Amino acid sequence: MAPVIAFKTWGCKLNQAETQDLKEKLFSRFPELILGSIKKPADLYVLNSCAVTQKAEKEVRQTIHSLQRISPQALILVAGCFTSDLRQREKEKVYAWLPNQEKKEWDQFILNILSSCAVTSSRQPEQKNLKKKTRFFLGIQSGCQQYCSYCIVPYLRPDLKNKPIPEVVAEVKKRQKQGFQEVVLTGTNIGNYQDRSSGLIDLLQAILEKTDLPRLRLSSLWPTVISSKLIGLFRVSPRLCPHFHLSIQSASDRILKLMGRSYQRKDLERVVQKIISIPQVNLTADLIVGFPGETEVDFKETYEFIKNHNFLKTHIFRFSPRPGTKAFSLKGSVSSVVKKQRAQKLLALSRKQAMKIKKSYQGETLPILIEGKKQDFWQGFSHNYLRVFLKSQSDLANKIVIVKIKDLKKGFLEGEFLKIEQR
Repeated sequence: MAPVIAFKTWGCKLNQAETQDLKEKLFSRFPELILGSIKKPADLYVLNSCAVTQKAEKEVRQTIHSLQRISPQALILVAGCFTSDLRQREKEKVYAWLPNQEKKEWDQFILNILSSCAVTSSRQPEQKNLKKKTRFFLGIQSGCQQYCSYCIVPYLRPDLKNKPIPEVVAEVKKRQKQGFQEVVLTGTNIGNYQDRSSGLIDLLQAILEKTDLPRLRLSSLWPTVISSKLIGLFRVSPRLCPHFHLSIQSASDRILKLMGRSYQRKDLERVVQKIISIPQVNLTADLIVGFPGETEVDFKETYEFIKNHNFLKTHIFRFSPRPGTKAFSLKGSVSSVVKKQRAQKLLALSRKQAMKIKKSYQGETLPILIEGKKQDFWQGFSHNYLRVFLKSQSDLANKIVIVKIKDLKKGFLEGEFLKIEQR
């Protein structure tokens, strides 16, 4: 019986891209390998971990314990971002620890394990093919040296690595041939992408010129990297998805300085004004509440900034002190009760804004990339990151279709299928 391997990924889109790439390499070189479930017995579990928050690391630890109960004889490999504390506490339960700098060879490392793997799973699981997705996460950059005071990532991914432009272009062509309609460029800090003297804009231009991929999307960006030239490229290219996810964290100048962020509120205002010049653009953002020393005045400044601009969604994180970071020893800790209240207030605002934005699209036509079907409804995302549901008797899987937005029901946009987009 062939070995059974199961995966679990936490954290950023770069982690997701790395796991996706790993699966492809393993199954291409070991085709008899069986893809199992993290909830069922397997021979090897690969956990691509995250250590950005204590909650994320706690989930990794809980999963390790759960897997030991499910499959006591299985091997567990923990890769990615993890602290020495996690490694020390769980060292007896984990077969191998693979930090980010060793991921380059992790496919061969895992194949070596599998080649000598004694099958321990109690039954032959149903063979699963790698799920074909419509959107591919392509890692173009890894590593960060920003050293924001709250963040552990630069200590876990310190080495800056960039895929050369020709390699990225070749990868995009490859994914398009496989049927992917959209590629999301991702990394630890893609705004700092550099290939010799070329930067992110040069990379985007190369992909647009040398491929005919229908959709190209960017993952999270620091506000400071969004230049007028980048905005201009989005305005003239319909293949660039008009959706910007901004790593804002706070709109209080005092808190931004404590965080070690290299911008102020006035810079955020200027960037947002540039972005909204792009037709049909949508904004999403990351925010942290309860940073040490954050007063009601500081929180109000962030709240008002979000309130004064239309964000489709805000990802709200309650500050989690990480040993080894500068913020860990900062005075003025905010109570968990206050953190929760502030997070709930921002969440309520975010939902209200999302409803307002969605309602504004009623009667409009949008291109939707169909990702699948659930019950009677096809579902997918517009170019500007609106999830839309529609009914059709046609097979629309993995197609970009033109849809007229008809209604907003229970927070979900429902559309009428008009036609398949022709390119």
